[in-house]
Amino acid sequence: MKIGIAQINTKLGDIAYNQKKIEDVIHQIGKDADVIVFPEMAISWYPLNDMIDDENFVKEQKEVIYKIRDLVMQTNQNLKVILWYIDYNENEVLPSGEMKKFNAAAVIGKDIQTYHKRLLPNYDVFFEQRYFSPGKEWLTFKIGKDLSGALTICEDIRDDNYEVKPIQAYKNKDVDVVFNISSSPYTTKKLQKRMKLLAKHARDIDAHMVYVNQVGGQDELVFDWASMVMTPDGNLRHLGKRFQEDICIVDTEKDFPGEYTYDVMFENQHPQASIIEAMKLGVKEYLLKTGIQDVVIWISWGIDSALSLYILSQVLSPEHIHAIYMPTKYNSDESYTLAKELADNVWVKLQVWEINNLLKSFETFGEEQLWTKLEGIAHENVQARIRGMILMNIANNVHGMVINNSNKTELAMGYGTLYGDLIGGLSMIGDLNKREIYDLSKYINEHNHKEIIPEWIITRKASAELAEWQVDPFDYEKVSDAIEELQFGISVQEVAEKYHLDIEEVKAMRKRIKINEFKIRQAPPVIKLKERSVGIGRLYPIVE
Repeated sequence: MKIGIAQINTKLGDIAYNQKKIEDVIHQIGKDADVIVFPEMAISWYPLNDMIDDENFVKEQKEVIYKIRDLVMQTNQNLKVILWYIDYNENEVLPSGEMKKFNAAAVIGKDIQTYHKRLLPNYDVFFEQRYFSPGKEWLTFKIGKDLSGALTICEDIRDDNYEVKPIQAYKNKDVDVVFNISSSPYTTKKLQKRMKLLAKHARDIDAHMVYVNQVGGQDELVFDWASMVMTPDGNLRHLGKRFQEDICIVDTEKDFPGEYTYDVMFENQHPQASIIEAMKLGVKEYLLKTGIQDVVIWISWGIDSALSLYILSQVLSPEHIHAIYMPTKYNSDESYTLAKELADNVWVKLQVWEINNLLKSFETFGEEQLWTKLEGIAHENVQARIRGMILMNIANNVHGMVINNSNKTELAMGYGTLYGDLIGGLSMIGDLNKREIYDLSKYINEHNHKEIIPEWIITRKASAELAEWQVDPFDYEKVSDAIEELQFGISVQEVAEKYHLDIEEVKAMRKRIKINEFKIRQAPPVIKLKERSVGIGRLYPIVE
């Protein structure tokens, strides 16, 4: 059996563009393949969210199925193409007033067979029960003369906590291969989970498992592909390229090459590598699909802006990165030296604009017009807001976007200034806690066999340098992981015991997380890197 794996990066809502990419794949490998498999949502990209309520769009995308059937028949009379689309029933209206819709896939050959997704995820970033109705039927189909295939869509293979068990249902249907088309976002360690799940299913039903995932980025989500084929005995037969398009044919009759062991081992031993690739792809796709060419970033001497600048330098050419250092009297000469060394290491020009005079103007305005001396937190916040205002002005001038440098620990604890260092169009590092930021920076230096991020940035005590002798109020190595768990509902008692922390200290951290929830709501989009992100999958109340 020759299986065409079509890992293509399509565009959200651009049906004509996506149809052209699908047709190009069929032209490229259609004559040599028995079946070509495209990812879930290939015609429209994912997630569409409320665009699914646009009936004209829904009807237009379904027409692609019939156009592809014509091409399939012209290309190879024996070819089958598995292609996702939104199916609908105009004659059945839901209580919301919308026509009934299904997350569906077509098996396109001489005839068109349709499968409706059985399991609709409704957690984290998934809201499919808001838009789709669940399918009620299974689908098997012929491949060539002798083989039988079955179809599932994404969540259908993650059936542990569902009453409906798609894979087990196919076990009784004597199939040779089960296809799963997916739109599964990247998170750390998910590759290993996918592999174990697919291997288990393959052994359970004694059939090949073919998994085809999306690649690319959309808003906060990154899709890493890593499409794979498992043999009936649960061995990895094919592993697709990660974080890039990959079109190939996998011949299941050929000997197993065993060439993917290194990739899997590397992922296990160096998860930081995939995190870096996910951030790179996320920002690259965000800029490409919004049409933004230039980015503006505030560079201190700190670890957060250092990591952000490094990632940007791997995606954009230097002339499109506007790195700004804005010192006051509280910034030391050493801080400038570190910021300059960092910028030089990644071949980016560092622009230096002192803001002392602007700060003095705000101090004078406060005393003369507001009859209040600017001091304490208010004085610190003004410095951040002056910088934020300048960064946004530069972004206007270059038609660019400000990159946010907040990490997950700071976001949780409210250690950031609204309209100051919390501004930006995108955060690359907001799903990483402070300890992970340090670990990732160390890995970058080790991987490059040289100091890209100056060692003193990594080892120096963190400080926002907004006041004399100021240092960050957290022991990041000690509390970063604990804060992250508190942020996602783990009890105070559990966290205190797990991280050997004083219970009163943990209670204080939990209280601070609650108080500062309103800041997270106003922070920029955060590229999702973990199962529990601070982005669209996290819905906590501000007032509690």
